[in-house]
Amino acid sequence: MSDSSNPQRLRALASSSGSADSGQPATGFQRTTSALRTVLPHLLRLLPLLDGNVGSAVSNLLNPPQPSPPPAPPVNLAPILIPIQEGLTELQTEHRDLQAQVLEQNALLIRVEGRLERVEEAAGRNTLAQQELLKELKAVGNRVEELKAAGRKVNVFALVALGLLAFSIVLNAILFLVLRRVLP
Repeated sequence: MSDSSNPQRLRALASSSGSADSGQPATGFQRTTSALRTVLPHLLRLLPLLDGNVGSAVSNLLNPPQPSPPPAPPVNLAPILIPIQEGLTELQTEHRDLQAQVLEQNALLIRVEGRLERVEEAAGRNTLAQQELLKELKAVGNRVEELKAAGRKVNVFALVALGLLAFSIVLNAILFLVLRRVLP
């Protein structure tokens, strides 16, 4: 039988609900509160019946509540935390080193970028100078072509002059021979 149907327990409940400190009989409120304290665990076991869970309600009534297990002994985390803290310290040191390397690399990249800009400017100046030289070479080439054409004209003139000179020499030689015969 369940504890709620035990009349001796209910009488003991009613007699213990009186005010023990003052020796006065218990008031209605105190008796009601005491009765609710006694009945409340049984009501909590019957509460699943309202959901239609009859099997669990019956098992709750038949099986007394299990005592809670003793608290677990405190765990000593020091052997685990020390290597973790050492690892964290090592990671922080490596992080600082990597951060310093990144800063150095950034500074190096800035210097390289400055050098590249100077090289680009120099290449631009060289390109302009080469373009000017190319224009000058073309102008010199044109003058050379003009001089060649003029040289050809001079060559033709020189050949004509040499031809006339040769003709004049031949003519003079013929005249000399003719005059020599004529003049004794």
